[in-house]
Amino acid sequence: MNETVGISGVGLIGPWGTELSSLRTIRRPLPGSVNLVDTVPPVEGVAKNDMRRMSKLTKFSLFAARRAMAAANRYSDRTGLFVGLTHGPTTHMVEFHDFLFDYGPDMASPNSFSNGVTNAPLSSISALLKMTYGGTTIMGYENNGCNVLSYCARAISASHYEACLAGSSEEYAPVVHDAYKACGWLGSAAPGHLPWPHPGQGTGLGVSEGSAFFVLEPLSTFTDKKPLCLFAPVDLDEYRGGADAVISCASAGPHDGYELAALHRIATAGGEKPAILFTKPLFGETFGLGAMLSCLVACDMVANGARYPAFPIHPEIAPLFEPQAKGPASSVLVVAAGRDGQVSAGLFSAPERFGAL
Repeated sequence: MNETVGISGVGLIGPWGTELSSLRTIRRPLPGSVNLVDTVPPVEGVAKNDMRRMSKLTKFSLFAARRAMAAANRYSDRTGLFVGLTHGPTTHMVEFHDFLFDYGPDMASPNSFSNGVTNAPLSSISALLKMTYGGTTIMGYENNGCNVLSYCARAISASHYEACLAGSSEEYAPVVHDAYKACGWLGSAAPGHLPWPHPGQGTGLGVSEGSAFFVLEPLSTFTDKKPLCLFAPVDLDEYRGGADAVISCASAGPHDGYELAALHRIATAGGEKPAILFTKPLFGETFGLGAMLSCLVACDMVANGARYPAFPIHPEIAPLFEPQAKGPASSVLVVAAGRDGQVSAGLFSAPERFGAL
């Protein structure tokens, strides 16, 4: 089965901005720094008081999801909704339990509870965009964003949906940051190269937050419009090379050993030597959102010929990759490993290849 789909719209928000072009001008965050979204612009259809009560995670998700659907000019009919998370709306969850344990059930905030549940972003998007065709919150680790897109592409190819709105979000929460720091996963020194399979040695890339959403549609939809780019899930056991560039989600975290093994497999799969790019040094650690941000970068590269800065490569695989693309990339493979050893991958290709499929 051909599982290639078209990307018809994207939406995003983060400390870097709200436009795809803003990703190209990011200043690399300092190791150990915390980079937050200053303000979330108003979301059409959401009252100010409702926005005030929502978690940052839900605000990010609403903004990016609406932007993606508007860019795709897509209606909600027969459109599935899938939201990838790693930690959920943690700040509201902590607030609810703080009041519960400190003052008892009578003082526990119903607002903190309803806005702190895992499904809060998905339900808010569903209500705002009147999406009634079903959807799922998918919890996962560092590869979660790529997993969400791959699941949606396969669901569309199997005719379960006419389209999918798929995204990932992450909010900064002190309790999460402190927990990872105590584990030694968020250090204050930059790694010498990536992947850096030595977690707990004081290295790190900073922490950030935000949201990214894509609208995926079957190729048959694109009769009078052109997709922004194409996407197809990739099984690395079947990958035979051919991508112009590879994006890795390594970040000096506990998943970097798996990233290193996956990159070695990709480099020796065949074809010409690809360029390699690491996106986590640009955005900082954003957990499950990180893979979705890598997918945004891949889409920007093949759709707009965008270029992104290089980062030193692990010496074991450095001879197998070009440190930077020699020219515009027409195909980019995104690979993301989770701390549990699961590896996900997806291929983005330029819309000019649409006619060849």
